[in-house]
Amino acid sequence: MYGLIVERFGRGSVFALEYPSYEKIEDTYRIAGARVEPLPMGADGIVNEALAKTSADVLHVFPYRSFPSGVTASASKKHEYLRWAGQGSRFVVEDDFESEFSLFRKTKETIFALSGDDNVVYLSTFSQTISPSLRVGYMVLPRKLVQRYDSRLGFYSCTVPTFEQLLLTELIGRGDFERHVNRVRRGKRREAQ
Repeated sequence: MYGLIVERFGRGSVFALEYPSYEKIEDTYRIAGARVEPLPMGADGIVNEALAKTSADVLHVFPYRSFPSGVTASASKKHEYLRWAGQGSRFVVEDDFESEFSLFRKTKETIFALSGDDNVVYLSTFSQTISPSLRVGYMVLPRKLVQRYDSRLGFYSCTVPTFEQLLLTELIGRGDFERHVNRVRRGKRREAQ
């Protein structure tokens, strides 16, 4: 997925990443031809001054639980990321790995849900919610990027078998997926008490 993101934004784009961050993201971006700018993490997300000074076009964050720091972005930090993206034609890539199993009573809103400017790309996977052996990730694009994505990258074939896609569609459509996530979340809360 990360390679597709570089292809979408262009090989000359500058991607700002949380530092420290998941090394394979930086490696993938660099190999795909993007420039990477690491931004230091604070207690609630990327340090304000570093974010204000970056020349990046795209900010890639893990707001739920950054790896390896474990930092969760505060609500005000998420809004700060959106304000940053609102200056010019910048974008945020929200990598929302495992937030479905948050132990918070109320699920935290994603940056994607908070954005009113159509400038957040949302990434996630089913490997935590269903099974690690189900290697299915997905990307939700802002409306304004869909046409350009289709024209530049629409020729790529989906590597996920059709059967698995249909099964996921059925699970989501019938509400079984949401019930499963809620059941697991309740169990994790009980274990944590």
